[in-house]
Amino acid sequence: MTFQPEKIIAFQNLLKQDTFNRYESWEHCYQAFKDINKDDDYLALHLGFYLASWGMYRGSTGLLQKDYKIHTGAVAIIKKYYNDLRCSQNFEVSKDSINKILELKKELFDYYNQFKYQTKENTFEQKPPTDTLLSKIVLGTLGCSPAFDRYFNNGVKAHKIKATRFNQNDFEELFKFVERNRTNIERFQNELFQEEGIYYPVFKIVDMFFWNEGYSKEK
Repeated sequence: MTFQPEKIIAFQNLLKQDTFNRYESWEHCYQAFKDINKDDDYLALHLGFYLASWGMYRGSTGLLQKDYKIHTGAVAIIKKYYNDLRCSQNFEVSKDSINKILELKKELFDYYNQFKYQTKENTFEQKPPTDTLLSKIVLGTLGCSPAFDRYFNNGVKAHKIKATRFNQNDFEELFKFVERNRTNIERFQNELFQEEGIYYPVFKIVDMFFWNEGYSKEK
């Protein structure tokens, strides 16, 4: 399939009419992590609010029972992978980065999985972190993964791409999509940078595209 940004542009134009809209939380978080020398507490606060804006603090989630400081350990993990995976105008991840991305995912999974979370029955249980949570953390800090949430997954399914899980095979499928559409994706990246002054990594563009596809299909 061909990358066509028209739906992204339409949605972006709609958001411009909504001051302080929640989707801008990704930009704030990603820009905060641009300076990796900032302390873990500051970055954890940005990460927590971004995750809340992006639906990760709903009533059924374990994170709702925690304050933002739970993310300080995750920030320390992210810093270990920063030089290898942080996307910028001078660097983008490639297919060769998949193993490193999945190593990061495993460390984040183990970190969040060590905690117990309060239930409605006032007991405390483990809640293994989902692909959705882990991929949103990676997207908001390093930009080297899409967010594998409901709308994104519906979007890739609509185009018959098998890429709904945070794993090796699905990343390989996404990189195939990127390579087929690299020229158009990079052109759109440049347009966004000229208009907004913010660099959107390749996988942020991919995330926006398939999210809009899934959102449009469901609505």
